[in-house]
Amino acid sequence: HFLHLELLFCFSNKEGLSASDGMLEAGIAQQQCKMASLSPRLNQLFTGMEDIRPLVLNQNISTSRDLAGLGSNAREAGCLLGLNAEQQGRFNKLFALSKLQAECHDEERAKLSLDVVNSQGRVIMALPRADVHQQGAWHRAVNVWILCPSTGRVLMGQRATGKYVDARRWTCVCGRMDAGELSMDAALRRVTAEFNISAVPEPEELSGVNDASVSFIFMLRVRSRIEKGVYAGEEDNTYLDVYLAKIQKEIPLDHLQLDVRDKQACKYVTIDEIETAFRQKSESFVIPSDEYGRKIIHYLKNAVKAEK
Repeated sequence: HFLHLELLFCFSNKEGLSASDGMLEAGIAQQQCKMASLSPRLNQLFTGMEDIRPLVLNQNISTSRDLAGLGSNAREAGCLLGLNAEQQGRFNKLFALSKLQAECHDEERAKLSLDVVNSQGRVIMALPRADVHQQGAWHRAVNVWILCPSTGRVLMGQRATGKYVDARRWTCVCGRMDAGELSMDAALRRVTAEFNISAVPEPEELSGVNDASVSFIFMLRVRSRIEKGVYAGEEDNTYLDVYLAKIQKEIPLDHLQLDVRDKQACKYVTIDEIETAFRQKSESFVIPSDEYGRKIIHYLKNAVKAEK
C-alpha cells in the first residue's frame, strides 16, 4: 500500500535525460520528480470542466478517491480548490460522483481476503480485510526498497492524496499479501504494480537493463492504529517482510508507469537524505520505527559498498 507506518515508505537519471532533467538538485524539496496525471476515469468526469482541471492537478489529485478525500463535502473541497460560485455549481455533481466511485472502491478492497497469522507468524485462517482490521488480527505485508547501487540513490513514491494513512508522503513500494500468496510473490507483484518495473528473485538472471533483482533482508512486527477513513479507530497489525530490489542503472522517471491509486509521483533520493528525513521526523516522508530505520539504512549502505 510502510504500511502504517503504512510503512507503507513506503527520486533523475543522469543517462537518457536532458541536462536539466538529469541535474541533481540540492535538497529533497528541489529534486525533479515525475507527477502522475488524472486517471482515465477521473479525466472523463472532467469533460467540459477544463477550467477546473488545472486547479485539481495543482492539489496533486490523480484519482476519484483522491478527489473524494479532499473534503467532507463539495463546498469544502471547492474552497480548497479556490472555485468561484459558477465553478462550484458545476463541481458539485462531479464531487458527488467521485465520492460514489471511492465508496465502491473501498467496499471492494474491504472484501479482499488476507491471511491471518498467529504469534509465530503462521497462517491460521483467511478473513476479509474489513474483518482483519476490525478484529486487530495480525496479517502479512511487504515493503520493497528499490536501489541503484552504482549511484547510491533510492526510487521512492509519493503516496496518493486519497490514502487514509500517510497521504502525500514519500515511501518505498509497499502492500499487503493476498490470502494464499507467498511473500516473495507479493514483493515482485507490488514492484510491477506501482512502477511497472519487471522484478525477479535474486539470483535469477535479469532479462533487461530495467529489471530489478529482489532479495529478502529482514522482518519486523508492526503495530499501529488507523486514524481516518473506513477503518478509522481500528488496529493495523502486520508481520512486515522487507525486501531490497537492485536495478543496474537508474530508470528514467518518464519511463515509469505509476499506479496512481497507490503512488501519485516518484523520484530518486540519496540514502543520506533518507537517513536525515528519518532522524528529523520529516513530515514529507513515512517515518518508520527507529529499529526499522536503522536496519534499512544499514542494508542500503552495505549494498552500495558491495557494488564498489
